[in-house]
Amino acid sequence: MEKRTQISVILNNAPGELAKLCDVLKSAEVNILGMSIQNAKDSVKELYNMREKTERRIALAESYRSILKDSSDYSLIRLLVDKPMEAEKVLLQANHLLDKDQVLVFKLVNQPGMLGKIAKRFGEAKINIDYIYGSAMEEAQESIFVVHISESDMGRIEEIFKDL
Repeated sequence: MEKRTQISVILNNAPGELAKLCDVLKSAEVNILGMSIQNAKDSVKELYNMREKTERRIALAESYRSILKDSSDYSLIRLLVDKPMEAEKVLLQANHLLDKDQVLVFKLVNQPGMLGKIAKRFGEAKINIDYIYGSAMEEAQESIFVVHISESDMGRIEEIFKDL
């Protein structure tokens, strides 16, 4: 496990935008190691549907409809790259809106139950996982998972995963 910098970029939700982002990174010889793309509109829809399923009224339906309308033009791209400082520089030069976060990167043996072992340690330590993304090819020996937790919990991680 290691701490790394993740870059989050807001992109227009339109054909060709991801290709443009990739071209910007390629121009600086920045390699994408992991990526998550989330359509903002779909996220709002999921929240709205969850409020119905859980019978919790987090906000008025009108609020969700308003946010849904505003968010339909954008996607959130989370990137783990090999050169985060260079990526930030060229993305800002290309006028992209971005943010940076510390994330945890786990390289795990690619076999059933490995992610569950990691998740169990977080749970036992009472640390909530905000989100996670990752993958492996079916025949690969290792998988990679990017985990985001609260900044306040980041200092406790070294002790929890000292044997990894």
